[in-house]
Amino acid sequence: MRWDAACGPTARRISLPNNGSISQGGRAGVLVTRPPPGLAETIATLAARGWRPVAAPMLDIVTCPLASYGASPPQAVVVTSSQAVAAIARPDLVGIPCYAVGAATARRARAAGFAHVRIAPEGTAQGLGRMLSAQIMPSAGSLLLAVGQGYAMDLARDLRDVGFRVRRRTVYRVTRRRQLDGPGHEMLMAGQAAAVLFFSPRTAQAFMAALTPAQRLALAHVRAIVISERTARVLDAALWRSVEVAPTPDSIGMLSRLGAGPLPVGPFSDMP
Repeated sequence: MRWDAACGPTARRISLPNNGSISQGGRAGVLVTRPPPGLAETIATLAARGWRPVAAPMLDIVTCPLASYGASPPQAVVVTSSQAVAAIARPDLVGIPCYAVGAATARRARAAGFAHVRIAPEGTAQGLGRMLSAQIMPSAGSLLLAVGQGYAMDLARDLRDVGFRVRRRTVYRVTRRRQLDGPGHEMLMAGQAAAVLFFSPRTAQAFMAALTPAQRLALAHVRAIVISERTARVLDAALWRSVEVAPTPDSIGMLSRLGAGPLPVGPFSDMP
């Protein structure tokens, strides 16, 4: 879907290489607003596809220790974001079936040692809830829902409504960055940004709140590539060249909507 503008303490910042200098000609730049760990993978993939990516993460992630989940182990672990995986990758949990919201989260769960990982076919929290209801029984035990602070409240409620005992545990906190600076600011103000990628509504909110009036004006020739309709609704379409929703709510859909870049492939061309 495409909306044209006419239609109305543990967290740390990271430095990633950019594919060329800010002065490299044309609108080949793409600002990537997602936080690590997905940030580095997206930067590499964009460079391999002919874009000049700039790391512009608008959220910082603080991992929290997993609180007790009760005397007996859950029948399943449920994760709605890859940010939750590090906190739950423990010997007492990796052998339990893990239900992940999407392919990227599932990959990180497998890499962290989870042996039995299932993926919600729709790539959404609602799809994850439907999959759990269809595949497992509430009577078989509780669910450990590992989330960020303030996240997945609706999913927890929906699962409880159909009889599941849900142990919702906060395993990370999200803080917003207050300004867009550094290479992201330079690229935008130099008129070299072709697009900004938004992987969540909260990231889009943080980006828009951080902009100065001059930065907002610079968006008029920039595409916003968003992961979902919910994310699109955060943005004022009148400020952008276009607001474009990925055909599927994942990195593959985002990159498909963005298309190929105008540059020869960069130094990460041997990476997926």
